[in-house]
Amino acid sequence: MLLSIDIRNFAIIQSLQLDWHSGMSVITGETGAGKSIVIDALGLTLGEKADQSVITSGAKQTEISALYEVDHQSEAFQWLKDNDLLDDEILDNIANVSPLTEPKTECILRRVIVKEGRSKCYINGRNTTQSQLKQLGSLLVDIHGQHAHQSLLKNKEQLNLLDRYAGHSKLLKNVKIAYLQLKNIEQRKKTLLQDKRERDAKRELLSYQVEELTAANPEQSVLNNLEREHKQAATSNDRLSLAQNALVDIVENENSSCLNRLNSSISHLKALAALDNNVTGLLETLTDAESLIQEAHFELADYRDQLECDPERLESLDKQLARFHDLARKHHVNLQELPNYFMRLQNELKQLHADDNELEEVENELERCIKEYINHAKLLTISRKRIAKKLSQLVTDKIQPLAMEDGKFSIKLIDRESHYSALGMEEIEFLVSANPGQPLQALTKVASGGELSRISLAIAVITSEQQLVPCIIFDEVDVGIGGATAETVGKLLRLLAKDRQVLCVTHQPQVASCGHHHLIASKTKLKQSTTTQVFQLNKEQRVDEIARMLGGKIISDKTLSHAKEMLNII
Repeated sequence: MLLSIDIRNFAIIQSLQLDWHSGMSVITGETGAGKSIVIDALGLTLGEKADQSVITSGAKQTEISALYEVDHQSEAFQWLKDNDLLDDEILDNIANVSPLTEPKTECILRRVIVKEGRSKCYINGRNTTQSQLKQLGSLLVDIHGQHAHQSLLKNKEQLNLLDRYAGHSKLLKNVKIAYLQLKNIEQRKKTLLQDKRERDAKRELLSYQVEELTAANPEQSVLNNLEREHKQAATSNDRLSLAQNALVDIVENENSSCLNRLNSSISHLKALAALDNNVTGLLETLTDAESLIQEAHFELADYRDQLECDPERLESLDKQLARFHDLARKHHVNLQELPNYFMRLQNELKQLHADDNELEEVENELERCIKEYINHAKLLTISRKRIAKKLSQLVTDKIQPLAMEDGKFSIKLIDRESHYSALGMEEIEFLVSANPGQPLQALTKVASGGELSRISLAIAVITSEQQLVPCIIFDEVDVGIGGATAETVGKLLRLLAKDRQVLCVTHQPQVASCGHHHLIASKTKLKQSTTTQVFQLNKEQRVDEIARMLGGKIISDKTLSHAKEMLNII
Protein backbone atom coordinates (compact mmCIF):
# COMPACT_ATOMS: atom_id res chain seq x y z
CA MET A 1 0.00 0.00 0.00
CA LEU A 2 1.15 3.56 -0.77
CA LEU A 3 1.63 5.46 2.51
CA SER A 4 2.99 8.80 1.35
CA ILE A 5 4.65 10.70 -1.47
CA ASP A 6 7.09 13.60 -1.26
CA ILE A 7 7.50 15.71 -4.42
CA ARG A 8 10.15 18.42 -4.87
CA ASN A 9 10.45 20.65 -7.94
CA PHE A 10 8.40 18.52 -10.33
CA ALA A 11 6.70 20.49 -13.13
CA ILE A 12 4.59 23.15 -11.34
CA ILE A 13 4.82 21.41 -7.96
CA GLN A 14 7.53 23.08 -5.91
CA SER A 15 7.01 21.11 -2.71
CA LEU A 16 4.27 18.64 -1.82
CA GLN A 17 3.94 15.96 0.83
CA LEU A 18 0.86 13.74 0.81
CA ASP A 19 -0.27 10.93 3.08
CA TRP A 20 -2.43 8.19 1.61
CA HIS A 21 -4.84 5.79 3.27
CA SER A 22 -6.45 2.45 2.59
CA GLY A 23 -9.71 2.28 0.70
CA MET A 24 -10.65 4.60 -2.16
CA SER A 25 -9.06 8.05 -2.41
CA VAL A 26 -10.24 10.53 -5.03
CA ILE A 27 -8.46 13.60 -6.37
CA THR A 28 -10.54 16.36 -7.95
CA GLY A 29 -10.00 19.97 -8.98
CA GLU A 30 -10.42 22.43 -11.79
CA THR A 31 -9.16 21.53 -15.24
CA GLY A 32 -5.44 22.31 -15.38
CA ALA A 33 -5.05 22.38 -11.60
CA GLY A 34 -2.48 19.58 -11.75
CA LYS A 35 -4.46 16.57 -10.55
CA SER A 36 -2.67 14.14 -12.84
CA ILE A 37 0.75 15.65 -12.11
CA VAL A 38 0.77 13.81 -8.79
CA ILE A 39 0.19 10.53 -10.63
CA ASP A 40 2.92 11.42 -13.15
CA ALA A 41 5.34 12.08 -10.29
CA LEU A 42 4.46 8.77 -8.69
CA GLY A 43 5.07 7.09 -12.05
CA LEU A 44 8.69 8.25 -12.00
CA THR A 45 9.30 6.41 -8.73
CA LEU A 46 7.91 3.33 -10.48
CA GLY A 47 10.56 3.44 -13.19
CA GLU A 48 8.80 5.39 -15.94
CA LYS A 49 10.92 7.40 -18.38
CA ALA A 50 11.76 11.01 -17.58
CA ASP A 51 13.84 13.87 -18.91
CA GLN A 52 15.08 17.20 -17.64
CA SER A 53 11.94 19.01 -18.85
CA VAL A 54 10.06 17.86 -15.71
CA ILE A 55 12.35 19.93 -13.46
CA THR A 56 10.64 23.05 -12.13
CA SER A 57 11.90 26.23 -13.78
CA GLY A 58 14.80 27.66 -11.79
CA ALA A 59 15.45 24.44 -9.84
CA LYS A 60 18.54 22.25 -10.20
CA GLN A 61 16.85 18.90 -9.78
CA THR A 62 13.61 17.03 -9.22
CA GLU A 63 13.34 14.64 -6.30
CA ILE A 64 10.39 12.32 -5.64
CA SER A 65 10.06 9.76 -2.85
CA ALA A 66 7.24 7.28 -2.31
CA LEU A 67 6.81 5.26 0.88
CA TYR A 68 5.07 1.88 0.68
CA GLU A 69 3.97 -0.73 3.16
CA VAL A 70 4.93 -4.18 1.88
CA ASP A 71 3.38 -7.41 3.14
CA HIS A 72 5.95 -10.12 3.90
CA GLN A 73 3.88 -12.64 1.94
CA SER A 74 3.77 -10.49 -1.20
CA GLU A 75 5.72 -10.85 -4.44
CA ALA A 76 7.18 -7.38 -3.83
CA PHE A 77 8.74 -8.48 -0.53
CA GLN A 78 10.18 -11.60 -2.15
CA TRP A 79 11.60 -9.42 -4.96
CA LEU A 80 13.25 -7.12 -2.40
CA LYS A 81 14.69 -10.15 -0.66
CA ASP A 82 15.97 -11.73 -3.88
CA ASN A 83 17.64 -8.46 -4.92
CA ASP A 84 19.27 -7.91 -1.51
CA LEU A 85 17.39 -4.65 -0.92
CA LEU A 86 16.19 -5.34 2.62
CA ASP A 87 17.99 -4.30 5.80
CA ASP A 88 19.64 -7.10 7.77
CA GLU A 89 17.52 -6.20 10.79
CA ILE A 90 14.33 -6.93 8.84
CA LEU A 91 15.67 -10.26 7.65
CA ASP A 92 16.73 -11.20 11.19
CA ASN A 93 13.24 -10.44 12.53
CA ILE A 94 11.41 -12.55 9.95
CA ALA A 95 12.16 -15.80 11.77
CA ASN A 96 10.76 -14.42 15.04
CA VAL A 97 7.44 -13.26 13.64
CA SER A 98 4.34 -15.14 14.84
CA PRO A 99 2.50 -17.01 12.06
CA LEU A 100 -0.76 -15.49 13.37
CA THR A 101 0.33 -11.97 12.49
CA GLU A 102 0.59 -10.29 9.09
CA PRO A 103 4.05 -8.68 9.21
CA LYS A 104 4.71 -5.71 6.96
CA THR A 105 7.78 -3.69 6.07
CA GLU A 106 8.16 -0.13 4.85
CA CYS A 107 9.92 0.43 1.52
CA ILE A 108 11.04 3.73 -0.01
CA LEU A 109 11.35 4.29 -3.77
CA ARG A 110 13.16 7.49 -4.74
CA ARG A 111 14.00 9.13 -8.04
CA VAL A 112 16.30 12.11 -8.59
CA ILE A 113 16.45 13.88 -11.96
CA VAL A 114 19.20 16.44 -12.52
CA LYS A 115 19.58 18.99 -15.28
CA GLU A 116 22.86 17.51 -16.41
CA GLY A 117 23.56 13.82 -16.32
CA ARG A 118 21.49 10.71 -15.81
CA SER A 119 18.69 10.30 -13.29
CA LYS A 120 19.37 8.41 -10.07
CA CYS A 121 17.22 5.62 -8.69
CA TYR A 122 17.07 4.37 -5.12
CA ILE A 123 15.27 1.57 -3.28
CA ASN A 124 15.54 1.73 0.51
CA GLY A 125 18.39 4.20 0.15
CA ARG A 126 20.46 1.96 -2.11
CA ASN A 127 21.48 2.82 -5.66
CA THR A 128 19.51 0.82 -8.20
CA THR A 129 18.67 0.94 -11.89
CA GLN A 130 15.57 2.29 -13.60
CA SER A 131 14.81 -1.26 -14.69
CA GLN A 132 14.81 -2.42 -11.06
CA LEU A 133 12.46 0.41 -10.09
CA LYS A 134 10.14 -0.67 -12.87
CA GLN A 135 10.24 -4.33 -11.82
CA LEU A 136 9.42 -3.55 -8.20
CA GLY A 137 6.93 -0.83 -9.17
CA SER A 138 4.89 -3.28 -11.23
CA LEU A 139 4.44 -5.37 -8.06
CA LEU A 140 3.34 -2.38 -5.97
CA VAL A 141 1.15 -0.22 -8.22
CA ASP A 142 -1.01 -0.69 -11.31
CA ILE A 143 -1.74 2.59 -13.15
CA HIS A 144 -4.58 2.93 -15.64
CA GLY A 145 -3.82 6.20 -17.42
CA GLN A 146 -5.96 8.85 -19.09
CA HIS A 147 -5.57 7.36 -22.56
CA ALA A 148 -5.86 3.70 -21.61
CA HIS A 149 -9.09 3.41 -23.63
CA GLN A 150 -7.26 4.54 -26.78
CA SER A 151 -4.73 1.73 -26.42
CA LEU A 152 -7.61 -0.76 -26.66
CA LEU A 153 -7.76 0.05 -30.37
CA LYS A 154 -4.30 -1.43 -30.90
CA ASN A 155 -4.22 -5.17 -31.56
CA LYS A 156 -0.86 -5.58 -29.84
CA GLU A 157 -2.22 -4.00 -26.65
CA GLN A 158 -5.33 -6.17 -26.87
CA LEU A 159 -3.17 -9.28 -26.97
CA ASN A 160 -0.99 -7.95 -24.16
CA LEU A 161 -4.07 -7.30 -22.04
CA LEU A 162 -5.38 -10.84 -22.55
CA ASP A 163 -1.99 -12.36 -21.70
CA ARG A 164 -1.56 -10.23 -18.58
CA TYR A 165 -5.01 -11.18 -17.35
CA ALA A 166 -4.35 -14.87 -18.05
CA GLY A 167 -0.90 -14.84 -16.42
CA HIS A 168 0.80 -16.08 -19.57
CA SER A 169 4.28 -14.82 -18.70
CA LYS A 170 5.81 -18.32 -18.55
CA LEU A 171 4.06 -19.53 -21.72
CA LEU A 172 5.07 -16.34 -23.54
CA LYS A 173 8.66 -16.73 -22.38
CA ASN A 174 8.79 -20.28 -23.75
CA VAL A 175 7.31 -19.14 -27.07
CA LYS A 176 9.74 -16.23 -27.32
CA ILE A 177 12.79 -18.41 -26.58
CA ALA A 178 11.65 -20.99 -29.14
CA TYR A 179 10.98 -18.21 -31.67
CA LEU A 180 14.42 -16.64 -31.22
CA GLN A 181 16.08 -20.04 -31.65
CA LEU A 182 14.02 -20.58 -34.78
CA LYS A 183 14.99 -17.18 -36.24
CA ASN A 184 18.67 -17.75 -35.47
CA ILE A 185 18.64 -21.08 -37.32
CA GLU A 186 16.69 -19.53 -40.21
CA GLN A 187 19.30 -16.79 -40.49
CA ARG A 188 22.12 -19.37 -40.44
CA LYS A 189 20.41 -21.33 -43.20
CA LYS A 190 19.87 -18.15 -45.22
CA THR A 191 23.56 -17.28 -44.91
CA LEU A 192 24.63 -20.77 -45.96
CA LEU A 193 22.27 -20.72 -48.95
CA GLN A 194 23.46 -17.27 -50.01
CA ASP A 195 27.06 -18.52 -49.91
CA LYS A 196 26.26 -21.80 -51.67
CA ARG A 197 26.59 -20.46 -55.23
CA GLU A 198 29.93 -18.89 -54.39
CA ARG A 199 31.00 -22.08 -52.63
CA ASP A 200 29.98 -24.22 -55.61
CA ALA A 201 32.06 -22.10 -57.97
CA LYS A 202 35.00 -22.13 -55.59
CA ARG A 203 34.66 -25.88 -55.05
CA GLU A 204 34.75 -26.49 -58.82
CA LEU A 205 37.98 -24.49 -59.13
CA LEU A 206 39.54 -26.09 -56.06
CA SER A 207 38.61 -29.58 -57.25
CA TYR A 208 40.37 -28.93 -60.56
CA GLN A 209 43.44 -27.48 -58.83
CA VAL A 210 43.65 -30.28 -56.27
CA GLU A 211 43.19 -32.91 -59.00
CA GLU A 212 45.94 -31.31 -61.08
CA LEU A 213 48.33 -31.10 -58.14
CA THR A 214 47.43 -34.60 -56.94
CA ALA A 215 48.51 -35.98 -60.32
CA ALA A 216 51.89 -34.28 -59.84
CA ASN A 217 52.03 -35.39 -56.19
CA PRO A 218 53.91 -32.36 -54.82
CA GLU A 219 54.65 -33.90 -51.44
CA GLN A 220 57.68 -32.44 -49.68
CA SER A 221 59.49 -35.80 -49.60
CA VAL A 222 58.76 -36.41 -53.29
CA LEU A 223 60.05 -32.98 -54.23
CA ASN A 224 63.20 -33.41 -52.12
CA ASN A 225 63.97 -36.82 -53.68
CA LEU A 226 63.35 -35.47 -57.17
CA GLU A 227 65.70 -32.53 -56.68
CA ARG A 228 68.38 -34.82 -55.22
CA GLU A 229 68.08 -37.39 -58.04
CA HIS A 230 68.03 -34.66 -60.68
CA LYS A 231 71.18 -33.13 -59.23
CA GLN A 232 72.92 -36.52 -59.33
CA ALA A 233 71.79 -37.27 -62.88
CA ALA A 234 72.75 -33.81 -64.11
CA THR A 235 76.29 -34.12 -62.65
CA SER A 236 76.96 -37.81 -63.50
CA ASN A 237 79.33 -37.03 -66.44
CA ASP A 238 81.33 -34.56 -64.40
CA ARG A 239 81.53 -36.93 -61.45
CA LEU A 240 82.65 -39.83 -63.71
CA SER A 241 85.37 -37.72 -65.29
CA LEU A 242 86.65 -36.47 -61.95
CA ALA A 243 86.66 -39.97 -60.45
CA GLN A 244 88.55 -41.35 -63.50
CA ASN A 245 91.16 -38.59 -63.31
CA ALA A 246 91.65 -39.26 -59.61
CA LEU A 247 92.16 -42.99 -60.30
CA VAL A 248 94.70 -42.19 -63.01
CA ASP A 249 96.64 -39.96 -60.63
CA ILE A 250 96.59 -42.58 -57.90
CA VAL A 251 97.67 -45.71 -59.75
CA GLU A 252 96.96 -45.92 -63.44
CA ASN A 253 99.55 -43.45 -64.68
CA GLU A 254 102.61 -45.68 -65.18
CA ASN A 255 105.15 -42.91 -65.08
CA SER A 256 103.87 -40.57 -62.41
CA SER A 257 101.07 -42.19 -60.43
CA CYS A 258 100.88 -41.40 -56.77
CA LEU A 259 101.18 -45.08 -55.81
CA ASN A 260 104.24 -45.71 -58.04
CA ARG A 261 106.06 -42.76 -56.57
CA LEU A 262 105.15 -43.82 -53.03
CA ASN A 263 106.48 -47.37 -53.73
CA SER A 264 109.70 -45.86 -54.99
CA SER A 265 110.05 -43.81 -51.80
CA ILE A 266 109.40 -46.91 -49.66
CA SER A 267 112.20 -48.81 -51.51
CA HIS A 268 114.64 -46.01 -50.79
CA LEU A 269 113.66 -45.87 -47.09
CA LYS A 270 114.09 -49.62 -46.73
CA ALA A 271 117.66 -49.30 -47.94
CA LEU A 272 118.17 -46.35 -45.60
CA ALA A 273 116.69 -48.24 -42.63
CA ALA A 274 119.22 -51.01 -43.18
CA LEU A 275 121.91 -48.42 -42.59
CA ASP A 276 120.12 -46.32 -39.91
CA ASN A 277 117.48 -47.59 -37.48
CA ASN A 278 116.28 -44.01 -36.79
CA VAL A 279 114.15 -43.95 -39.99
CA THR A 280 112.28 -47.14 -39.18
CA GLY A 281 109.28 -45.09 -37.92
CA LEU A 282 109.13 -43.11 -41.15
CA LEU A 283 109.21 -46.33 -43.12
CA GLU A 284 106.23 -47.63 -41.18
CA THR A 285 104.31 -44.39 -41.79
CA LEU A 286 104.85 -44.58 -45.53
CA THR A 287 103.91 -48.24 -45.52
CA ASP A 288 100.62 -47.37 -43.78
CA ALA A 289 100.03 -44.58 -46.29
CA GLU A 290 100.50 -47.08 -49.10
CA SER A 291 97.79 -49.31 -47.57
CA LEU A 292 95.37 -46.33 -47.22
CA ILE A 293 95.95 -45.26 -50.81
CA GLN A 294 95.36 -48.80 -52.01
CA GLU A 295 92.07 -48.87 -50.05
CA ALA A 296 91.01 -45.46 -51.42
CA HIS A 297 91.87 -46.72 -54.90
CA PHE A 298 89.55 -49.70 -54.57
CA GLU A 299 86.66 -47.60 -53.15
CA LEU A 300 87.01 -44.92 -55.82
CA ALA A 301 87.07 -47.61 -58.51
CA ASP A 302 83.83 -49.03 -57.11
CA TYR A 303 82.31 -45.53 -57.05
CA ARG A 304 83.32 -44.97 -60.70
CA ASP A 305 81.94 -48.31 -61.78
CA GLN A 306 78.56 -47.54 -60.17
CA LEU A 307 78.14 -44.19 -61.90
CA GLU A 308 75.63 -44.22 -64.76
CA CYS A 309 75.20 -41.60 -67.43
CA ASP A 310 71.55 -42.02 -68.49
CA PRO A 311 70.43 -39.14 -70.75
CA GLU A 312 66.90 -40.52 -70.98
CA ARG A 313 66.55 -40.59 -67.19
CA LEU A 314 67.92 -37.06 -66.94
CA GLU A 315 65.43 -35.90 -69.55
CA SER A 316 62.61 -37.52 -67.58
CA LEU A 317 63.76 -35.85 -64.39
CA ASP A 318 64.04 -32.51 -66.19
CA LYS A 319 60.43 -32.82 -67.33
CA GLN A 320 59.20 -33.73 -63.85
CA LEU A 321 61.04 -30.84 -62.26
CA ALA A 322 59.89 -28.45 -64.98
CA ARG A 323 56.29 -29.52 -64.34
CA PHE A 324 56.63 -28.65 -60.67
CA HIS A 325 58.15 -25.27 -61.57
CA ASP A 326 55.26 -24.63 -63.97
CA LEU A 327 52.71 -25.49 -61.28
CA ALA A 328 54.46 -23.22 -58.78
CA ARG A 329 54.42 -20.31 -61.26
CA LYS A 330 50.79 -21.02 -62.15
CA HIS A 331 49.74 -20.75 -58.50
CA HIS A 332 52.05 -17.82 -57.77
CA VAL A 333 54.26 -19.58 -55.23
CA ASN A 334 57.89 -20.61 -55.27
CA LEU A 335 58.83 -24.28 -55.66
CA GLN A 336 59.52 -24.84 -51.96
CA GLU A 337 56.08 -23.42 -51.01
CA LEU A 338 54.21 -25.73 -53.40
CA PRO A 339 53.72 -28.67 -50.94
CA ASN A 340 52.22 -26.41 -48.25
CA TYR A 341 50.07 -24.67 -50.86
CA PHE A 342 48.78 -28.07 -52.00
CA MET A 343 47.84 -28.96 -48.41
CA ARG A 344 46.03 -25.62 -48.00
CA LEU A 345 43.95 -26.23 -51.12
CA GLN A 346 43.03 -29.69 -49.85
CA ASN A 347 41.92 -28.24 -46.49
CA GLU A 348 39.84 -25.53 -48.18
CA LEU A 349 38.11 -28.15 -50.29
CA LYS A 350 37.37 -30.23 -47.17
CA GLN A 351 35.90 -27.14 -45.47
CA LEU A 352 33.59 -26.50 -48.41
CA HIS A 353 32.30 -30.05 -48.13
CA ALA A 354 31.91 -29.50 -44.38
CA ASP A 355 29.81 -26.38 -45.07
CA ASP A 356 27.51 -28.48 -47.24
CA ASN A 357 27.21 -30.93 -44.38
CA GLU A 358 26.47 -28.02 -42.03
CA LEU A 359 23.65 -26.87 -44.33
CA GLU A 360 22.09 -30.29 -44.03
CA GLU A 361 22.52 -30.21 -40.25
CA VAL A 362 21.01 -26.71 -40.10
CA GLU A 363 17.99 -27.84 -42.10
CA ASN A 364 17.47 -30.71 -39.66
CA GLU A 365 17.88 -28.34 -36.71
CA LEU A 366 15.43 -25.90 -38.29
CA GLU A 367 12.84 -28.64 -38.59
CA ARG A 368 13.34 -29.47 -34.91
CA CYS A 369 13.04 -25.80 -33.88
CA ILE A 370 9.82 -25.38 -35.86
CA LYS A 371 8.28 -28.36 -34.08
CA GLU A 372 9.40 -27.05 -30.69
CA TYR A 373 8.04 -23.57 -31.45
CA ILE A 374 4.68 -24.96 -32.62
CA ASN A 375 4.38 -27.07 -29.48
CA HIS A 376 4.90 -24.05 -27.20
CA ALA A 377 2.73 -21.78 -29.37
CA LYS A 378 -0.15 -24.27 -29.36
CA LEU A 379 -0.10 -24.44 -25.57
CA LEU A 380 -0.37 -20.64 -25.54
CA THR A 381 -3.18 -20.75 -28.12
CA ILE A 382 -5.20 -23.26 -26.10
CA SER A 383 -4.93 -21.13 -22.96
CA ARG A 384 -5.71 -17.91 -24.84
CA LYS A 385 -8.89 -19.35 -26.31
CA ARG A 386 -10.05 -20.56 -22.92
CA ILE A 387 -9.32 -17.26 -21.17
CA ALA A 388 -10.71 -15.19 -24.08
CA LYS A 389 -14.08 -16.89 -23.68
CA LYS A 390 -14.07 -16.26 -19.94
CA LEU A 391 -12.94 -12.63 -20.22
CA SER A 392 -15.48 -11.91 -22.97
CA GLN A 393 -18.33 -12.90 -20.65
CA LEU A 394 -16.89 -10.98 -17.69
CA VAL A 395 -16.54 -7.77 -19.72
CA THR A 396 -20.05 -8.20 -21.12
CA ASP A 397 -21.42 -8.50 -17.59
CA LYS A 398 -19.47 -5.43 -16.46
CA ILE A 399 -20.42 -3.07 -19.34
CA GLN A 400 -24.15 -3.73 -19.21
CA PRO A 401 -24.66 -1.75 -15.96
CA LEU A 402 -22.57 1.06 -17.51
CA ALA A 403 -25.38 2.34 -19.81
CA MET A 404 -24.79 -0.50 -22.27
CA GLU A 405 -27.73 -2.68 -21.21
CA ASP A 406 -27.70 -4.78 -24.37
CA GLY A 407 -23.97 -4.55 -24.94
CA LYS A 408 -21.93 -7.58 -25.81
CA PHE A 409 -18.17 -7.97 -25.86
CA SER A 410 -16.17 -10.73 -27.48
CA ILE A 411 -12.51 -11.53 -28.02
CA LYS A 412 -11.79 -13.07 -31.40
CA LEU A 413 -8.59 -15.03 -31.95
CA ILE A 414 -7.56 -15.50 -35.58
CA ASP A 415 -5.31 -18.49 -36.29
CA ARG A 416 -2.14 -17.72 -38.22
CA GLU A 417 -0.45 -21.12 -38.11
CA SER A 418 1.93 -20.29 -40.95
CA HIS A 419 2.84 -16.96 -39.37
CA TYR A 420 5.34 -17.39 -36.56
CA SER A 421 6.06 -14.56 -34.14
CA ALA A 422 7.45 -14.04 -30.66
CA LEU A 423 3.85 -13.53 -29.49
CA GLY A 424 2.43 -16.76 -30.85
CA MET A 425 0.51 -17.95 -33.89
CA GLU A 426 -2.66 -15.90 -33.69
CA GLU A 427 -3.92 -12.37 -34.07
CA ILE A 428 -6.53 -10.81 -31.82
CA GLU A 429 -9.50 -8.54 -32.32
CA PHE A 430 -11.84 -7.06 -29.71
CA LEU A 431 -15.45 -7.12 -30.93
CA VAL A 432 -18.41 -5.23 -29.51
CA SER A 433 -22.13 -4.88 -30.08
CA ALA A 434 -23.56 -1.82 -28.31
CA ASN A 435 -27.20 -2.10 -29.39
CA PRO A 436 -29.81 -4.86 -29.74
CA GLY A 437 -29.70 -6.66 -33.07
CA GLN A 438 -26.33 -5.18 -33.93
CA PRO A 439 -23.76 -7.81 -34.93
CA LEU A 440 -20.41 -8.00 -33.20
CA GLN A 441 -17.94 -5.77 -35.00
CA ALA A 442 -14.39 -4.61 -34.47
CA LEU A 443 -13.99 -2.18 -31.59
CA THR A 444 -12.16 0.22 -33.89
CA LYS A 445 -15.19 0.52 -36.19
CA VAL A 446 -18.26 0.81 -33.98
CA ALA A 447 -17.42 1.97 -30.45
CA SER A 448 -18.00 5.64 -29.61
CA GLY A 449 -15.60 7.49 -27.34
CA GLY A 450 -17.89 7.02 -24.34
CA GLU A 451 -18.47 3.35 -25.07
CA LEU A 452 -14.75 2.80 -25.52
CA SER A 453 -14.10 4.48 -22.18
CA ARG A 454 -16.66 2.28 -20.42
CA ILE A 455 -15.28 -0.91 -21.97
CA SER A 456 -11.78 0.13 -20.96
CA LEU A 457 -12.93 0.81 -17.41
CA ALA A 458 -14.71 -2.54 -17.22
CA ILE A 459 -11.57 -4.35 -18.37
CA ALA A 460 -9.44 -2.36 -15.93
CA VAL A 461 -11.69 -3.33 -13.03
CA ILE A 462 -11.76 -7.00 -14.06
CA THR A 463 -8.00 -7.25 -14.51
CA SER A 464 -7.43 -5.41 -11.22
CA GLU A 465 -9.65 -7.90 -9.42
CA GLN A 466 -7.52 -10.69 -10.86
CA GLN A 467 -4.15 -9.18 -9.95
CA LEU A 468 -2.52 -9.09 -6.52
CA VAL A 469 -1.11 -5.54 -6.85
CA PRO A 470 -1.97 -3.72 -3.59
CA CYS A 471 -2.48 -0.25 -5.11
CA ILE A 472 -4.49 0.59 -8.24
CA ILE A 473 -4.63 4.06 -9.78
CA PHE A 474 -7.30 5.26 -12.21
CA ASP A 475 -6.28 8.53 -13.85
CA GLU A 476 -9.40 10.08 -15.43
CA VAL A 477 -10.57 6.75 -16.84
CA ASP A 478 -14.20 7.87 -16.42
CA VAL A 479 -14.01 10.23 -19.41
CA GLY A 480 -17.16 10.21 -21.54
CA ILE A 481 -19.59 9.04 -18.88
CA GLY A 482 -21.89 10.81 -16.45
CA GLY A 483 -25.10 10.60 -14.47
CA ALA A 484 -26.22 7.16 -13.38
CA THR A 485 -23.37 5.52 -15.28
CA ALA A 486 -20.81 7.58 -13.38
CA GLU A 487 -22.52 6.60 -10.13
CA THR A 488 -22.25 2.92 -11.11
CA VAL A 489 -18.57 3.40 -11.91
CA GLY A 490 -17.98 5.06 -8.56
CA LYS A 491 -19.62 2.20 -6.70
CA LEU A 492 -17.61 -0.26 -8.77
CA LEU A 493 -14.34 1.42 -7.80
CA ARG A 494 -15.36 1.63 -4.15
CA LEU A 495 -16.16 -2.07 -4.18
CA LEU A 496 -12.75 -2.72 -5.72
CA ALA A 497 -11.17 -0.74 -2.86
CA LYS A 498 -12.55 -3.23 -0.36
CA ASP A 499 -9.54 -5.51 -0.88
CA ARG A 500 -6.90 -3.02 -1.99
CA GLN A 501 -5.98 0.65 -2.16
CA VAL A 502 -7.60 2.61 -5.00
CA LEU A 503 -6.55 6.12 -6.08
CA CYS A 504 -8.77 7.86 -8.60
CA VAL A 505 -8.37 11.17 -10.43
CA THR A 506 -11.84 12.19 -11.63
CA HIS A 507 -14.04 14.98 -13.01
CA GLN A 508 -17.24 13.17 -12.12
CA PRO A 509 -19.01 14.17 -8.86
CA GLN A 510 -20.76 10.80 -8.80
CA VAL A 511 -17.38 9.03 -8.76
CA ALA A 512 -15.83 11.51 -6.31
CA SER A 513 -18.69 11.04 -3.84
CA CYS A 514 -17.90 7.31 -3.61
CA GLY A 515 -14.42 7.80 -2.22
CA HIS A 516 -13.45 7.09 1.36
CA HIS A 517 -11.00 10.00 1.20
CA HIS A 518 -11.13 13.15 -0.91
CA LEU A 519 -8.22 15.37 -1.99
CA ILE A 520 -8.36 18.51 -4.09
CA ALA A 521 -5.70 19.92 -6.41
CA SER A 522 -5.50 23.67 -6.90
CA LYS A 523 -3.20 26.18 -8.53
CA THR A 524 -1.71 29.04 -6.57
CA LYS A 525 -0.20 32.05 -8.32
CA LEU A 526 2.97 33.35 -6.74
CA LYS A 527 4.84 36.53 -7.67
CA GLN A 528 6.71 35.06 -10.61
CA SER A 529 5.42 31.52 -10.87
CA THR A 530 2.51 29.15 -10.36
CA THR A 531 2.47 26.12 -8.10
CA THR A 532 0.09 23.22 -7.49
CA GLN A 533 -1.03 22.21 -4.02
CA VAL A 534 -3.06 19.17 -2.99
CA PHE A 535 -5.10 19.12 0.24
CA GLN A 536 -7.11 16.54 2.14
CA LEU A 537 -10.74 17.71 2.47
CA ASN A 538 -12.85 17.49 5.61
CA LYS A 539 -16.57 16.78 5.44
CA GLU A 540 -17.65 20.40 4.92
CA GLN A 541 -14.97 21.07 2.31
CA ARG A 542 -15.93 17.89 0.54
CA VAL A 543 -19.57 18.98 0.27
CA ASP A 544 -18.41 22.27 -1.27
CA GLU A 545 -16.17 20.47 -3.80
CA ILE A 546 -18.91 18.03 -4.86
CA ALA A 547 -21.28 20.99 -5.22
CA ARG A 548 -18.73 22.81 -7.38
CA MET A 549 -18.39 19.76 -9.58
CA LEU A 550 -22.19 19.60 -9.89
CA GLY A 551 -22.99 23.26 -10.44
CA GLY A 552 -19.91 25.16 -11.56
CA LYS A 553 -18.94 28.59 -10.22
CA ILE A 554 -22.32 29.53 -8.75
CA ILE A 555 -23.29 27.09 -6.01
CA SER A 556 -26.92 27.19 -4.92
CA ASP A 557 -28.52 25.74 -1.82
CA LYS A 558 -30.07 23.14 -4.05
CA THR A 559 -26.67 22.14 -5.36
CA LEU A 560 -25.29 21.92 -1.82
CA SER A 561 -28.26 19.82 -0.81
CA HIS A 562 -27.66 17.53 -3.77
CA ALA A 563 -23.99 17.22 -2.85
CA LYS A 564 -24.85 16.30 0.75
CA GLU A 565 -27.38 13.80 -0.51
CA MET A 566 -24.76 12.16 -2.74
CA LEU A 567 -22.30 11.92 0.12
CA ASN A 568 -24.90 10.46 2.44
CA ILE A 569 -25.75 7.74 -0.06
CA ILE A 570 -22.64 5.86 0.93
